[in-house]
Amino acid sequence: MKSRCTCPSCNAVLEFDRTVLSTVKCPKCAHQGNVADFKEIPMKSIRCPKCKTALKVSESIVNKEITCPKCKHTITTGYADAQTELPVDLGNNSKLYQPGKLVLLTDDGDWLQEEKTMTLLRGVNTLGRKSPNSTSSVQLPTKDTYMSKNHAMIEVIMRPDAVFVHRLSDNGSTNRTFHNGDPLEPGEVINLMPGDTIRLGHTILKFIAE
Repeated sequence: MKSRCTCPSCNAVLEFDRTVLSTVKCPKCAHQGNVADFKEIPMKSIRCPKCKTALKVSESIVNKEITCPKCKHTITTGYADAQTELPVDLGNNSKLYQPGKLVLLTDDGDWLQEEKTMTLLRGVNTLGRKSPNSTSSVQLPTKDTYMSKNHAMIEVIMRPDAVFVHRLSDNGSTNRTFHNGDPLEPGEVINLMPGDTIRLGHTILKFIAE
């Protein structure tokens, strides 16, 4: 997952995966150094007051206007309009005290006679088409060529009250990720609810919780 970091030489903001690279070269000033020299910019979560989409912004962004990628609502950070993200209220009977699961409903557009269920793990779960050279943690047994090998991500977070929250985002896929029929915008993060559907290529999955 890419992080926003600053160059120690010119303070330019860079985006790269800190878990993959060992050295980084700044495209602006050509400074090259160890990844640890490039300080990560702290991020915070806010929620669009109009469509309730969860967004991540830099903590240094204060009292500035940003646009929600889903509903295009203008949000002013640092005010009540940009609410710091609150725990998702699923109702007393729907709180998730263990990670949820994904049920594979279709295989390249064909409805399956027998459902296939995959359990999500705490942390980042990468979803993609099963392949010998895929690095996805959840590899879907499908021949759907419209699904990337690392198509989408579901981050499973346990809140202080032991309730699990599941956050869906696209992983830069060619054919995008769809949540309940709506495409996710770049950088958009959606909190999953039981019964939600996810479409990767022509393949449809349902998010369930027990």
